[in-house]
Amino acid sequence: MIDLEELRNVVDNADVFTIGFRMFPERLIIDTRSEAETPPMIRVVKPVNTVEERFFWLGKERPQFSMPERFTFFIWPHSMRFFEESGLGDLIRQRVFPIDPDCGRQMAESIQRLGVLERKAERDAITGRNYETLWERALS
Repeated sequence: MIDLEELRNVVDNADVFTIGFRMFPERLIIDTRSEAETPPMIRVVKPVNTVEERFFWLGKERPQFSMPERFTFFIWPHSMRFFEESGLGDLIRQRVFPIDPDCGRQMAESIQRLGVLERKAERDAITGRNYETLWERALS
């Protein structure tokens, strides 16, 4: 299980946090920083190898901001359905919506994209696509 209270602390306090998922490599990044013409950012992104690479990516995507003061990465070990049922999605919405209401659209698009990625990963696992078999079925 996960500590939802600790995740609430991350959502409430991190400038930038990235969520990894167990079934697919893409990440959900939430950058809560904003200024007059630049709202917070919620986006599905490709994984990187190091935190330094993520900071470099952030610098290119959001050059108006310096390095985040509080950056956190964590893995969400459950389904996207439980992501919503647990209230984590709502916590994120509550954090960014007061800053910029357009973040609701960004969040909806990101959650939809993550759901598509999860369903694809599930199909791939069932069909064996991009997976190696540990035990071969004996042919009769």
